Amino acid sequence: MSDYQTDPFTKPVPPGGGMNGDAYPAPPQLHWALVLLFTLLTLGIFMIVWMFIQSTWVRKINPASNVTTQFAVYLVLAILGQFLVEGSDNLEAVGLVVMLASYVVFYFGAYSMRRSMLDHYNSVEPMQLKLSAAMVFLFSIFYFQYHMTRIARWKAASKLAI
Repeated sequence: MSDYQTDPFTKPVPPGGGMNGDAYPAPPQLHWALVLLFTLLTLGIFMIVWMFIQSTWVRKINPASNVTTQFAVYLVLAILGQFLVEGSDNLEAVGLVVMLASYVVFYFGAYSMRRSMLDHYNSVEPMQLKLSAAMVFLFSIFYFQYHMTRIARWKAASKLAI
């Protein structure tokens, strides 16, 4: 027997009403091109803020997620690494290693966010979400935003259908 309650006249609904979106909030809905434009206009600052908005939303669908913490560690390491590279010739190599570590932490966070979204939108609120690992690596925040906007539209349409 399925984990979902079924009615012969409606679609399967996860426990807690997940299909109508009452149990979980819709993701942030901003077109990915606007995220890119605002990122370019603010010299990258908007992307930093937006990744925390995305990670906070992921925490709402997966309370066990630590993506926000990983992104905070990434930001601290990136700033520290940049400071070390520009501050002293003696610490330039250390700064480069710290910056490399910041990228590793960022991608751990990005792939953790990917896993949380896949788990949630393929089991709790099933919509057969597929997220390419390569696209996450290449475009991370923008790629997530493309899918988050799709999910928000899907949730709005499912609310209208009910």
